Amino acid sequence: MTANFFIITLQIIAGLLSAYLIYYAQQKGKNQADKQDLEKLTEIVEDVKQKYVQENELLKSSLTILTNKQNVLFTEGKTAIIEFYSNLNKWLWHNLNISAHEYNQTNYTELSSRILTMRDHYNDTNISYGKIQILLNDDALILAGHEAVMETLYLHQFIEKTLKGLQTTLSTDKYLLDTLFSKDIKFDTLSQDMKSFYQNRANENTAEKKQILDTFMDERSSLFSKAMNERNVFRDLAKSYLQR
Repeated sequence: MTANFFIITLQIIAGLLSAYLIYYAQQKGKNQADKQDLEKLTEIVEDVKQKYVQENELLKSSLTILTNKQNVLFTEGKTAIIEFYSNLNKWLWHNLNISAHEYNQTNYTELSSRILTMRDHYNDTNISYGKIQILLNDDALILAGHEAVMETLYLHQFIEKTLKGLQTTLSTDKYLLDTLFSKDIKFDTLSQDMKSFYQNRANENTAEKKQILDTFMDERSSLFSKAMNERNVFRDLAKSYLQR
């Protein structure tokens, strides 16, 4: 009986030890699995962090590029505003500085160069205005520039038309004078009809020239004033824009 009890006791101890070993093996496996899961989770977290850092750097880089582009556009826009305003003023003041009263039969050919210079200023102003339309995102300022160009163009058209008319009149005067004082023609020997023709033509030219000169100053002043008003509207808006 004692031997049987001892055997039973050994069997119980062996069973307990076996159960413990099985439990230990199971726990060790579980701990190992938990460790592996933790390592995988850590890898995932690190991967997410790395991607976040990369995306954040990419976002910063894109933001820097965008900011630089905006700064470049703003700088170019400022330059375009100044260029346009400068060209507009040159065009305006050139129109104001032309005096029809300065021209006569001896220098009327100079009117052609004055007209060409006016057109050059017109072209320069329109080119610089085109830059404003592209570079600026300010409808009020762009519209003000357009109005300033149009009012100055009305002034330009009036002056060019006047100068061309004056040039034609003075050219005819020059022709009549050259003809009358030509060695080949003696006015006293001309028929009465020819004398009347030349006299009438001279009178017509004098009347045309007087009409041109009498209306030139007042009409130009009125048109110049309108153009200056629109220029000042643009100037004030431009100053506000440049101070942003």
